[in-house]
Amino acid sequence: MYWLDLTYLVPLLFIAGVLDGIAGGGGIISLPSYLLTGMPIHSAYACNKLQSGLGTFCSGFKYVKEGFADLKMVLFALPFTIGASFLSTKFIMNTDSEKVKLIVICCIPVAVVLMFFRRKIAQKTVSRKALTAKNILLSILAGALLGAYDALFGPGGGTIAMILFSVLLGYDLRAGNGNGKVIIVASNITAVINYIVGGHMIYHVAVPCALANMVGSYLGASLVIKKGEKLVFPAMFAVIIMLVIQTLVGILQK
Repeated sequence: MYWLDLTYLVPLLFIAGVLDGIAGGGGIISLPSYLLTGMPIHSAYACNKLQSGLGTFCSGFKYVKEGFADLKMVLFALPFTIGASFLSTKFIMNTDSEKVKLIVICCIPVAVVLMFFRRKIAQKTVSRKALTAKNILLSILAGALLGAYDALFGPGGGTIAMILFSVLLGYDLRAGNGNGKVIIVASNITAVINYIVGGHMIYHVAVPCALANMVGSYLGASLVIKKGEKLVFPAMFAVIIMLVIQTLVGILQK
């Protein structure tokens, strides 16, 4: 079951990984791709989380290795990310499929609105912030919001993570991206454990898709680190366009 679907899923998930490594938002391609197979929506979420978690880990590793992640700040946010992701995943798993689809449709325009905050992001070169009470609280807020959003929906989460860290805490886009990758990995790991325990994971689909996504994510992150922020804004714009299209399609299907 679903074996033939891998012929288009694997290439799509590679492309999703490249996009995710550059500016986040790979889930905009991956989650609808899984749903096209006709698999149950909770299994689509499960496969998406496994692939997204591993793919984001690869790109996140590249950002951390190159110094584009403020780990000391992110560590304060992680417990709140994990808690928010755990509760939100439980909510999704215990919610009727039709209601979950409605949540997906409602979350898309929210993602679009948040992404337009990119206009507030000036060209900065800030990759480290002081451990002040204000900065720590803002980091915790970003982590909790991202954990909840990523578990409830997912697509666009990496882009929103980058924007939140850049707008709220003043990081440049590459550092904001790196911080966001660490947060999203923690959220995805939490969600994956819940979906595995719940018996929703379809491994023969999730594993090859995850491998393709990992390669794409690492490549995307390498491109950003090599070429700089000039790649980020076009990728963010592409994410916004795809989110708008998904919103319109979802509304028409209803």
